[in-house]
Amino acid sequence: MHKRRKILVTDGRSLAALAIVRSFGEKGFEVQCGEDFRLNLTSFSKYVKKSWVYPSPDLYPDAFIEEIKRIAQKEKFDMILPIRDATTLLLARHADELSQMTTLYLADHDTIRLLQDKGETLKVARTCGIPHPITFFPEEIPVADIIRSLPQPALVRARISSGSRGIAYVDRKETFLEKYTAIKKEYGEPIVQEFVQKRSYCSACILLDDHSNEVASFTYEKVKEYPISGGPTVVGYSCNNPEAKNYAVQLLKKVGWRGVAEADFMIDQNGVPVLLEINPRFWMPLNLAIKSGVDFPYLLYQLATGQTTGKLPEYTLGFKYRWVLPNEVLWLLSTPDKIKGLKEFFMFGEKNCCYGDLSTEDPMPVLGILAQSFHFLTDKKKRQAFLNRGW
Repeated sequence: MHKRRKILVTDGRSLAALAIVRSFGEKGFEVQCGEDFRLNLTSFSKYVKKSWVYPSPDLYPDAFIEEIKRIAQKEKFDMILPIRDATTLLLARHADELSQMTTLYLADHDTIRLLQDKGETLKVARTCGIPHPITFFPEEIPVADIIRSLPQPALVRARISSGSRGIAYVDRKETFLEKYTAIKKEYGEPIVQEFVQKRSYCSACILLDDHSNEVASFTYEKVKEYPISGGPTVVGYSCNNPEAKNYAVQLLKKVGWRGVAEADFMIDQNGVPVLLEINPRFWMPLNLAIKSGVDFPYLLYQLATGQTTGKLPEYTLGFKYRWVLPNEVLWLLSTPDKIKGLKEFFMFGEKNCCYGDLSTEDPMPVLGILAQSFHFLTDKKKRQAFLNRGW
């Protein structure tokens, strides 16, 4: 009798965690999930055998790692898959210790840290000749000189943030210093960029092996986001943008990457992908890639366990993704075109459409969303993190 394969997925609050749990659960894996609060959306999935509550990786990193080691020793997982930035970075930092207990497939700590920093990422892009917004780095150019040559409009962007947090829009030089100082106070030294007029957004999702060889690639277009000014994908479609893929692979190879990463691009008025940032981890609309035909989590598991992954997977183009609760509802409340928005919102049952949250096969995470939303609204830090998006 074969031993049942067992994995731990962290960060149960994330739709990426839910997508991974469902993918492995459907394949017969024993799946467990963890988070720093009990009632997270993924813990409600029928595929989760056991849920763990661990110390916050953001607030108590040492206690978090000790608890992960304790759980790993007890449960003997075949693999642990971290999702959010903090957990990914911490597990990478302690990879040597954890490798005695389980399997990880991550880039090294310093490389992850480098790509979490938008400024350092764009410096790598600069050396590679990858298109990116005109960017001013205060460590290279005095702030007074930045103000003199400031393009209008411009953005002040936090170097390390997620979910479109830490961005200030500047349309007058007179307001620059105030907004720059506010971002710096909360997030540390920011970068300053030109505001690129976009045609659309495109993200390139990449998986590289130990030798930085491309194992899988996938692109999708974001057509709705929340907040509307700039935020996570609410509605998107699978697409094929070879230029974005090539730029993403080029940059990741340059830093010696291994594992999964997502590169976010803005498509400018000339159709050129302009790099915004790299997310050195799994991304929120992961289910779109899986349902389109590129099962990144399982491919990662195959790499980690020494299995052959085969040729680059092909995928369905034009596959639709929706994040209904709560973000598409919030988008609908924010859009000025309510009639068109309502019509699109009620288009359930479409072919070639998947959801980040809803599933007839696994419906209980909807209750998890409600419980998690209540938790976020009653927890001051999480409430601020959820609401402090966009610009």
